[in-house]
Amino acid sequence: MPPTQRRRRQAVDSDEDEDVHQRPDSNENSDVDMHNVERDETSQLIKKLVRYALACEYSRTPIRRDGIKERVLGIHGREFKKVFAGAQKQLRAIFGMEMVELPTRDRSLLTVEQKRKATKSQSQKEPTSNAYILVSVLPEHLRVPDIITPSKVQSADGEAAYVGLYTMLIAIITLSGGELSDPRLRRYLTRLNAAENMPSSNPNSEHAPSEKTELVLQRMIKQGYLVKVADNKNAGDDDAITWHVGPRGKMEVDNEAIAAVVREIYGGSRQNKDLERKLQASLKVKERKPPRPAGESRGPATIQEDEEEEEEEEEPEPGPSTRRGRRG
Repeated sequence: MPPTQRRRRQAVDSDEDEDVHQRPDSNENSDVDMHNVERDETSQLIKKLVRYALACEYSRTPIRRDGIKERVLGIHGREFKKVFAGAQKQLRAIFGMEMVELPTRDRSLLTVEQKRKATKSQSQKEPTSNAYILVSVLPEHLRVPDIITPSKVQSADGEAAYVGLYTMLIAIITLSGGELSDPRLRRYLTRLNAAENMPSSNPNSEHAPSEKTELVLQRMIKQGYLVKVADNKNAGDDDAITWHVGPRGKMEVDNEAIAAVVREIYGGSRQNKDLERKLQASLKVKERKPPRPAGESRGPATIQEDEEEEEEEEEPEPGPSTRRGRRG
């Protein structure tokens, strides 16, 4: 082979060797770029889920798993667990809230058609609601009106009145054994001076300071605070309609909250041993601690003790929590 051809052949072989050595570097760079893109996509999905959860809670709409897949994840449906865990972390750290799964509806309260659908879709796994709400995870000593004020949906006064009404009705139903007939509910509403009208979302409005009680009750049903069940077998009977506590009502107004309402109405700031004994028997709540003397400030040691008591519970998993709590 002539010298010139030999030199050309060596030059070509040298170029090919350089390409072979350079290809792995380009592959590594492309892998890093893909990883960064995937991380950015996951971060955006987490932020999107946080916004979606806050928007749902603002309107008291359940955060449904199907809604998350449709409106947040889209084609990234397989990323549900990772995105959900990331959103939970942000909600807890930034907003002091977390998503908690709603309990499934009691089968005894389902209609015949709903029971059939539930039976068809029933699997070996334990049934879940696949719906969530936001609850506060702030320590108990921070859950005070000065920090957690009523949401300004239309007005803070209207929101406070609405929360007070559904809390009172849930307490009455729970203390009545979990079920209340329609005539008895109406009698309680009469005692509350709410048989015909209740405060509107903006009670300070000159045009509509109040609204019909039936409209407010329907809103409570729609938002999951109450459940109204009609027994078709006893149609026409006054007791054919019964009222129960809904899924959201069970989560937001638990037995501890009901006990607090009863203490405020009957006991006030005084320690009532007889009342405490009845509350523990009917609601299975913890014994109330004696109130602090007026003017006594909460020192760091006292606050730390309260936080340690709350931390005794198991650390929550990244997934949906089962914690009960008031509205964030």
